[in-house]
Amino acid sequence: MTPTFTILFVDDDRDFLDAKRVFFEARGHTVLTAEASDEALSLLETAKPDIIFLDLMMDHVDSGFRLGYQIGKDERLRGVPLVMLSGVAAETGRRFDGEAEGLRAWSGLDQFIDKPVTGKQLLKVVEERAGVGRH
Repeated sequence: MTPTFTILFVDDDRDFLDAKRVFFEARGHTVLTAEASDEALSLLETAKPDIIFLDLMMDHVDSGFRLGYQIGKDERLRGVPLVMLSGVAAETGRRFDGEAEGLRAWSGLDQFIDKPVTGKQLLKVVEERAGVGRH
């Protein structure tokens, strides 16, 4: 039997959130969504997802990094994988690989993925990262 996970997507793109909800719920996973950092933090007061996907640019150009930092300060959420999703590379040609290592460490990110990204690509990340601490 394939394990099921609770996944939080934080992104200001409602179409992206709806698409990921349909994709993951069709596979038996629970999907939580938030369109802004404050909405995500409010949701996380009571929910503890198995993995969190954060968009980089929402209310501010660095919202995802800031939100990751805030989540990392919550003892209850330590160990929950944080994965940043961003379309910056597609729009600008600049990648966050080496130059953002300091930001990744500060914000507690486990992984950085460039958009566009498919549901199947994210499913692989969920299975690899969220399943780690469950056995």
